Amino acid sequence: MTPTPAVSELEMETRSYELDAYGHMNQAVAVQWFEHARLHHLRERGMTYESIPREMGVHVMVLRQDVTYRRQVMLGDRFRMTTHVAKLGRTSFTWEHALVPVAGGDPAITATVTMVCVGPDARSTALPDALRAGLSA
Repeated sequence: MTPTPAVSELEMETRSYELDAYGHMNQAVAVQWFEHARLHHLRERGMTYESIPREMGVHVMVLRQDVTYRRQVMLGDRFRMTTHVAKLGRTSFTWEHALVPVAGGDPAITATVTMVCVGPDARSTALPDALRAGLSA
């Protein structure tokens, strides 16, 4: 039986400066929101993007992002962002995100983001055990 991944949740509301010329959330904003959600997830587990290299000797960098925009997000819409680590590999790990209306319903935007560990030589390197344990929590 596969264990259920630990999910972080964070509520956000679309702000006026996040809109594009069509009056809905600019696509780049969703990427920024999901970045914020990943940091929130790490902080809940006692880590940050600064602590990982300092304590574990690696940087984690985005390798690939796949974002699916399912419906428009408008000014004042309230969402619950869900974030979890879906897969741990040898040198990389994959996050899954969903932007779900607080009022309920299907996600407006989903994303899968793969990050890779990079060592001091700027090459991919194995996930440190401490990072693997923290991401599994």
